[in-house]
Amino acid sequence: MANCTDNGKVRSVNEDSMTTFDCPNGRVVVVCDGMGGQNAGDVASQLAVAVIQDILSDNTFPTPAEAITRSMIAANQAILHRASQEEGLNGMGSTCVMVIIKDGKVFYGSVGDSRIYYISNGMIRQITKDQSYVQTLVDEGRITQEAAEHHQDKNQITNALGIENMTPPVVCQTPVMPEPGSVFLLCSDGLSGMINNNAILKTLANSKVSLSNRAQQLVSLANAAGGLDNITVQLIEFPIGVTGTGAAYQPNSESTAYVNTKVKKGRNTTLIAAICLFMVAAVGGGVYWFLANKKPENKPSVTATPAPQKKEEAVPVQTAKEVKETIIVREKQPEIVIPKKISNKNNNETLPLPKRKQRNRPNKNKEEEKGSSSEKENTIKMKEASKKIKEEKE
Repeated sequence: MANCTDNGKVRSVNEDSMTTFDCPNGRVVVVCDGMGGQNAGDVASQLAVAVIQDILSDNTFPTPAEAITRSMIAANQAILHRASQEEGLNGMGSTCVMVIIKDGKVFYGSVGDSRIYYISNGMIRQITKDQSYVQTLVDEGRITQEAAEHHQDKNQITNALGIENMTPPVVCQTPVMPEPGSVFLLCSDGLSGMINNNAILKTLANSKVSLSNRAQQLVSLANAAGGLDNITVQLIEFPIGVTGTGAAYQPNSESTAYVNTKVKKGRNTTLIAAICLFMVAAVGGGVYWFLANKKPENKPSVTATPAPQKKEEAVPVQTAKEVKETIIVREKQPEIVIPKKISNKNNNETLPLPKRKQRNRPNKNKEEEKGSSSEKENTIKMKEASKKIKEEKE
């Protein structure tokens, strides 16, 4: 990585802002170009960079493309909110170009007319598209691309962070797989508006010069051409031996582009794991077929006793005989339930328990009385008989 920024020859305040940081979403490189005057343009670009870094550092998104979109939208909302709080900041905004490098791939997105170039194999290619009035004329075929570079209204942009109806950022559909020796350039229009693509290519293709010196050379060329605007350059170089597959390399002090060195290893691990799973499945299928087709032998079966588990106590199952005996016992010895006294909650009085019915039992006293009366009668009869016999004798 290498970068350089400068006020230029005309501006007293640098309204450009940039940042580079690592986060869960990958390595992030950002360039923002503020607009709205010296009292607001620098505030907008600095706020955009700060919000993007906070959002991507504190959150992990499913894809780098979503990370770019969500962070830029958050930056737009932050600028609008800040502008509504201070009258002097009304109308401020910022362009933004961003790169996220993850798993050896380069994802990018843009809002406004700041640009990203890809330099590889002696060729330069602009991989972002300006969102500007002049680019609209080019798209409509009213002017050529060459004429657009010198058009008087080329600084009029049609989209930016900080406007109410901001169009979502344009994010790459397919990430770039960097070639060995390739370079990515992120820049504000203070560079692209002052020097042409050939000058950029010639400067960056000179690998004998350190990357940081090449960044400074680009800024010097823009200033030499007039330096009418702030100039900001961010460079990412993938040295020889580094490809989009994420091959391992040792970064030097002049080139510290982030590359995931574990991608290739991860792919091999996945392949080995798939082969192991296939072999296990094949062996398992063979064992299952062998056991399913094996003739049973006259051997006592052994049932494995499962490990005891903590479960609720099971209710014992009774046999038909035990159930019958239980029923007979219950019939012979009915359970007598003595009801409790029921309290009347309305008048707080205790209701008397229902009286138990008396069973018909023989009265022993009456029987005894009957026995005694019969004995008396016999005694009287015997006395009368003895008296009668005595009278006859006389």
